[in-house]
This record gives sequence, structure tokens and C-alpha cells, in this order.
Amino acid sequence: MRPTGFPVHQIFLIRTGTGLFRDLESGSETILEPGMAFAFPPDRGHEYYPTSHEPWHVGFIGIEGSQSQGMLEGIGLLPSLPYHPARFEQCWEEIGKIWHTQTASRQDEQGMEDLSITLYRLLLMLRRSESIHSSGSRLELESVRNEALAKAVELINEHYTEPLLISNLAAAVGYSVQHFQRLFVQEYAVTPHKYLQNLRLERAIQLMTENADILVQDIAIQLGMETNYFIRIFRNTYGCTPGVMKLRLLEGEQKR
Repeated sequence: MRPTGFPVHQIFLIRTGTGLFRDLESGSETILEPGMAFAFPPDRGHEYYPTSHEPWHVGFIGIEGSQSQGMLEGIGLLPSLPYHPARFEQCWEEIGKIWHTQTASRQDEQGMEDLSITLYRLLLMLRRSESIHSSGSRLELESVRNEALAKAVELINEHYTEPLLISNLAAAVGYSVQHFQRLFVQEYAVTPHKYLQNLRLERAIQLMTENADILVQDIAIQLGMETNYFIRIFRNTYGCTPGVMKLRLLEGEQKR
């Protein structure tokens, strides 16, 4: 068990046996079988253990670097969804070479160059090409994406009164910030930040409607926003200050 996760991205290969992988943050469970590859993001609590009598032979490597997430997303290993690489045995051989090279010549320049070449070759073999993507696996990937976005929206709806960082939302659903924002806009036609902002402003209107005497600063506090920032965003969105909107809502209510 790794309750705080691993500090870098991991790629797992399953040679023999069957096991279960559990994401401790989402509670989701994944069955890992022989011939499968599986990637998992860093700093995310997880555990995995065998579920068969046959020895569970698992190999994994860690990939570090600012470009690692984008690279793993680009080759289809993230978001986390296990699959069967067409050239699994060759992938297994390459991961063995990586272990050997890293152990034997960690400080040797030629050894590090060989390590980079081997890692690149492994990633190319793990890449999910269009020929590998069956219609079923594409549907699975789309389902994973939709579930991730639905979870992000749920987190926003539940915690909109708290300081929410888009980077934390992206990490919570297993995406890089850039990829998360791109998928969110494709699905909801607004950025995650704009969605959060709209939700807060809609709640502000509701608070004004429910209580005509509520103070603007109290509305801002309930929304988790600084008062001046709240007033500026409100005016940019509705063309008037919250105070003027309160009067309009009150007048509209009196005319009924």
C-alpha cells in the first residue's frame, strides 16, 4: 500500500497472475491480468495485491519530468485504463533492460544514453495506435473521460465555497492541467474556472432572492470570495453591482 502515492508516474506490466489495483482517492478498483499494461499518476494513494494462486509477476518503472504526464497522455496510457499491448513480451524485455542499465551504470554517460533509448523504444511499443484501439476500447476511454469530468463537476459543486485550484481538480481526476481544461471546454463549452465562477454568481443571485437584507460582504463570504473581487466579477457578468441587483430583484418582487 502507498497511502500517499508514488512521487513519479508509474507504468506497470503484468507478466503472470492476476491482481487488484485500488485507487485510494476515488475508491475505484481495476483487475490487472497477464499481458496488461497500466499507468498511474504520481502522488495519488493506491494499493495493489494478487488475487490468484499463480505467482503475480509485476514489473514497473517510474517516469519523472515536467513532460511526463503529457507524454503518457499522448501515447494513450493516461487516463489510467489497463490494456493489452500488441508486443507485450518485447515490452517486458525492454523494461528488464531498463532495470539492468539503471542498476549497472547510473552515473555513466553512455549508460544513461542507452537508458533513454531503451525507455523511448518501450514507450513507442506501448503507444496505443489507432489499429490497437478497438471500438470497445475507444468507448472505454470515452467513459473514463466522462467519469473524470463528471467527478470534477461534482467536486466543484460540492466545494465551490472553498478556495479551489484548477491544478488540484485536474490532479484529482488524473489529468494534466492543460489536458483537463481542454476536455472540460469540449464537454461544457466553458473553462473550469468560468464554470466555478458562474456557479458562485448563480448562488449569489439565489442568496439575494432569499434574503433582501443580506449584505454584499456576507454574500462574498458565503461564496468563499474576497468582497472587492466578488463585486468586480459580478459587475463584469451582469453589468451592475450586487447592490443594484438586490434593488432590482426587490422591485421585481414588489411588482408581483
